Amino acid sequence: MAITLKDVSKLAGVSPATASLVLNNHQGVSEKAKQKVLDAAFKLGYRPNFLARGLIKGKTNTVLLCAFIKEQSKLSTFYGKLINSLLTAVSSQEYYLQMVVKGEFYSGHPLDKRSAFLDIARNRLFEGLVILSHWPIHYSEVNDLVKENFPFVIINQKVEGEGVSYVDIDHYGGSKAAINYLIQKGHRRIAHIRGPIEHLHAQERYRAFVDTLLEHGLSLKKEYIVEGNFRRLSGRMAMEKLLETKPYPTAVYAANDKMAIGALQVAKERGLTIPHDLDIVGFDGIEAVKYTDPPLPTVEQPLEELGKIAATLLIDTIKGGDKKKIILPCRLFTWDNPTSKS
Repeated sequence: MAITLKDVSKLAGVSPATASLVLNNHQGVSEKAKQKVLDAAFKLGYRPNFLARGLIKGKTNTVLLCAFIKEQSKLSTFYGKLINSLLTAVSSQEYYLQMVVKGEFYSGHPLDKRSAFLDIARNRLFEGLVILSHWPIHYSEVNDLVKENFPFVIINQKVEGEGVSYVDIDHYGGSKAAINYLIQKGHRRIAHIRGPIEHLHAQERYRAFVDTLLEHGLSLKKEYIVEGNFRRLSGRMAMEKLLETKPYPTAVYAANDKMAIGALQVAKERGLTIPHDLDIVGFDGIEAVKYTDPPLPTVEQPLEELGKIAATLLIDTIKGGDKKKIILPCRLFTWDNPTSKS
């Protein structure tokens, strides 16, 4: 039985008129209602008229962002900036961007990313796919896209394999720049508040911490390495633990800015002067580090460039261009030398 506009509107909990406005890209519909309609249409496999007409011509000028985002992350500043840059870049090339966001579990079962990607490729509702995932993407999950010759690009993650395009950030190099900065300031007792062990970027930042200390002949003390979860509270808890060590570290590299801010709060509560008694460096370049007291050094991620390059690469691939693997450099921003780079 063919899926109708009425089916979509019923599942989305909106009127058929509202569903029609959304599916024909008209303005005047709230973002909440719009997302409900798009999710319902995607789940039902509905092909609205403008897409059907495009399918006849073999061109819809529409790409899909499929984002697997951990529920606790929600649409954080990181995801917000990245998605906005993708939207701007796609629109500038006269393409539409639709988005599907999924959490960790669906109907009580872990996400089957491979099935989701294959469904997208075979439905041909979209000309290309951008994949953004909090969890690791494995080649086996995108191999069907390669076999179907369906244009896609993975963003903010490296996935090696034939036929794969990705755009990622040099987390390792950016972290090395942060550690070298602390060493150049004379620090020898450097601690690391690492991100979750299973997180790929946290692993890269941790590996850079270990390698850089060993390259400089500095000791690697297990009590100077504390795991956090990228939240401010975990940075506070990690800093409390680090200050219990004897002697406590003179510098801390936190795997993200939120944990760095939490660490800063605890250090100041304990009467330490930053950076005289303790240096703290974070990673991400979020706006909040500009307004801490004192402002914190950070490794800035080029999120706008990341989204722009990913969108350009995808559309080039749709038009027959080569698949590419791109790593973007980070920039170490310090208040004593704001132009420093990794």
